[in-house]
Amino acid sequence: MGLFLGGNNQSRINLRDKINHIKEEWTAIFKDFSSKKNDENLVGSKSAYFRILDVGQGSSTLLQSEDGTTILIDSGRYEDKNKKILTYLDHYVGIGGKIDLLIFTHNDSDHIGYGDLILQYYDVQEIWMNGYDSTSKVYERVLDAIENSQARYVEPKSGESYQVGPFELEVLNPTVESRNNPNDDSIVTKISFADFSGLFSGDASTRVEKDIIEEKNSDLTADLLLMGHHGSETSTSEEWIKAVQPKISVYSTGKNNGYDHPGKEAIDRLKKSSIPIYGTSKNGTVTVKANNDGTFIIETEKEE
Repeated sequence: MGLFLGGNNQSRINLRDKINHIKEEWTAIFKDFSSKKNDENLVGSKSAYFRILDVGQGSSTLLQSEDGTTILIDSGRYEDKNKKILTYLDHYVGIGGKIDLLIFTHNDSDHIGYGDLILQYYDVQEIWMNGYDSTSKVYERVLDAIENSQARYVEPKSGESYQVGPFELEVLNPTVESRNNPNDDSIVTKISFADFSGLFSGDASTRVEKDIIEEKNSDLTADLLLMGHHGSETSTSEEWIKAVQPKISVYSTGKNNGYDHPGKEAIDRLKKSSIPIYGTSKNGTVTVKANNDGTFIIETEKEE
């Protein structure tokens, strides 16, 4: 499935041509790369960091292993005038540093934020998008940045798996057929480092959670759960919690955000299962240091 492009925007047409070329060129390489065993890539990495960054009313998660492998899931909110995501990347990666994989779970401006500047100032090796079109100016800027970058482009689909350094990625959504909903076409991934794993679902709703559970194609259990849609009541169903069995959960929101995020019902569902809950609006950046024996340590930027 390609991008759902319309109109006569020349940059979009050029991007489609580029994407089609990239797909043909790299498909065989991806298949070979993803077949490598996780154990073979753990050499040199005794631990990895899963950081849910405090980017206000948006979402961005930074994964880094000791060998330098870096994955960024979403890039925060464009309306963030402080450009906090760039401050974090400068600190943890360094301007001009390598980002092995940049995942845009979907095209909302609070998830693709300053993606254009990240592509401009960092060495992004590979980009994942869900292939769902948008008419926003933020999205247009990101498309232009992709076109001008040297990064490989991928539209992952449910059932696929990839290896990025010591990280193993299982794609749980989107499906081959679009759900025709920008949130429900979010890229959902379970990302594992040795015996530790995290589950990241963008803004996918309980509808998607239900479908993933019913497909039963993957082991959904994960130590870390990033609550869907910023902790909205439309995500993180009771069935999802039972399937994932997280040891910790995190929501990414801004203070006094006007969306009632996180939703009380979603929080209550986690409390009912006695799952510890952290939030960027109260804890700042939440860092989970995962060791390759499955143990982990939680650090927060600030106390409640």
